[in-house]
Amino acid sequence: MSDQAPVVLRGEGRRPDGTASPVVVTLTADGLTIGTDSAAPVAAAFRDLSSIVVDAGAVRIALGTGPLAERWAFERFGQMTGLLAKSLRDGRLRQRLADGLVEVPASASIDLVEYEAPGDSGVAQLLYHDRGVVLAPVDERHAVRRIRRADIGAVALDTSVGGISVTGTGRSLPAAPGGAPSLRLLRMGAISKAHADRWTALRDGAHADAAAITGGFLPDAGFGERRLAASLLLEGHAISPAALGPAWPLLETAVLDTPPFDASYRALRAAAGGENAPRWLATAPERPGATDAARTWFLVGLPGNLVAMELVSEGSHATYLFRVAPRASFSGALLPGSYEAAVAEISEALIDARFLREPMALPTASLAKPEALRYRLALAALPTLAAARARFVARLVHNDQATWERALRDLVAWHGTCRDETAEWPGRAAQERSITEAAAGGDAS
Repeated sequence: MSDQAPVVLRGEGRRPDGTASPVVVTLTADGLTIGTDSAAPVAAAFRDLSSIVVDAGAVRIALGTGPLAERWAFERFGQMTGLLAKSLRDGRLRQRLADGLVEVPASASIDLVEYEAPGDSGVAQLLYHDRGVVLAPVDERHAVRRIRRADIGAVALDTSVGGISVTGTGRSLPAAPGGAPSLRLLRMGAISKAHADRWTALRDGAHADAAAITGGFLPDAGFGERRLAASLLLEGHAISPAALGPAWPLLETAVLDTPPFDASYRALRAAAGGENAPRWLATAPERPGATDAARTWFLVGLPGNLVAMELVSEGSHATYLFRVAPRASFSGALLPGSYEAAVAEISEALIDARFLREPMALPTASLAKPEALRYRLALAALPTLAAARARFVARLVHNDQATWERALRDLVAWHGTCRDETAEWPGRAAQERSITEAAAGGDAS
């Protein structure tokens, strides 16, 4: 609706107390206005729609949540009932995706499709974007699926359901038990192939970008090493030395043992146990297809219930530290898989947030400022980003190596004994001041 005049729909509006009156619903690019003869109009953004339900010819909505939520039933809209429901759902999806930093052209269509997945089926909105697919069930009891292109596996026309089957390979679209499809789109008829082609193009684009990026890192490596690295380092998947095998030392030399991050990488690895340090490497294009602007980051599991993340790119001047396990449950040792879960979540957040680290790291007071609105909206729209922020402990500015290493030792020692989830490392304020000063001088963190 962004390139169109407002849409004005007329019917009857009923409040929870049963009071009904003529109502005018005006839909714009950003939200809706509910007008009646008896009260001042109600203006809301699409993101305010916490519930949209079509029931017996009425469109029932909730604006906001909690005790201040406002509920309406829109009735007697006749043939415009379907348009009203679709416009509200489409507007909400587009706005929430924009809040979540997904660029969706106004011309991009939102289709309604039938779907089937393990433990879940129904009708959903389907939208493609440059990094994946969004499937938003109309039945709001089911979660929205934000499927990353790197997690798409086999895609096939499925005559048994008159649509397509998709097999997942990652966290945003997990593999189903017994080799069954992770997702089926049903009864699509003649457009099945067009949809299968969209899923396939997204998957193949992720693999092509990974091949180009790893080929740039390892132009003189053997085919097997390049092929192995490209098959694993897909769109932010964090991969360990064990998984990369013979390709790891080549990548370590090409990416991690070169200035300006070689000293911090060596120090982090030493703090984590030297050659046996738990560590991971991840990479992704800044934008799909822009393999000349690859972003690369490494993560190192540290003592003290911490994992460190360093984005290896120009203008990155801080090491980010995250909690691995809940502090109250940490007793000096981590359960198997704890590091892996943390690094996957952090890397997913980095991809979903388009490599913005500020929403994860800003102190609460800074996040509340007007200029941080974009970050607050992203945190509300992206579960992965909110989860990474919940894990965040501190960031250490790269001023000089000796000062950075002292701060690292102090943080590791403090965090290893802290059991209060709300406590803040005493050195954090000084680090934030240094980062603010660096930003004022033109450096990004």
